[in-house]
Amino acid sequence: MEQTTFILFDNQEITHLGMECLLHQFVNTAKIDSAFTKKELRTLLHRYPNSLVILDYTLSDFNDVWELLNTAQRYQTTKWIVFSDELNETFLSQIDATSQTISILLKDATVEECKLAIELSLRGERYINEKLIQPLSEKGMGTQKHVEKQLLSETEQTILRLMSLGKTTKEIASERNLSFHTINTHRKNIFHKLEVNNLHEATKYALRAGILSVAEYMI
Repeated sequence: MEQTTFILFDNQEITHLGMECLLHQFVNTAKIDSAFTKKELRTLLHRYPNSLVILDYTLSDFNDVWELLNTAQRYQTTKWIVFSDELNETFLSQIDATSQTISILLKDATVEECKLAIELSLRGERYINEKLIQPLSEKGMGTQKHVEKQLLSETEQTILRLMSLGKTTKEIASERNLSFHTINTHRKNIFHKLEVNNLHEATKYALRAGILSVAEYMI
């Protein structure tokens, strides 16, 4: 079985060195490589597809959480731990609602918590820092997909999914055996309910609400 390569994506030198030390204690023969930009990270992911990435999202050059999620989806055999401080509510809710493979570990975590996060991630299980579990539960982030779906009817959810997959209004009308005018009306109603002005924003909603999976979006 191929040995897991650990990829550290963290621009804080002291944190980088500390994690290296921990990994060598935890896995004596750990193979560790480093990335300092998303371009370097993708090069390493091509080289080591069965890796575990430990990254500080807040210090990375990812444009937004969707770029991170898309990257994680593209490299499906890679495991991920976001190891950061000051992760905002929007980021946490999007990760919680969209991905079951990205673990979240705060930088003030204990050594034992870090070891547990690494152990679970290597087994393909998700870890969320203990401090975040209660806030996530209290804010209902775990049920956010269900709540957000309720904004749209089942028909509207289906049409939004097809729109997000690149189907034209004419194609959707033919597939659903409805008129062009009916689909166009649904489209306008969807945008109005979601308070968005374009398909890009509507698609982000569809991903966040679970109407469209990241895997489907990346095809």
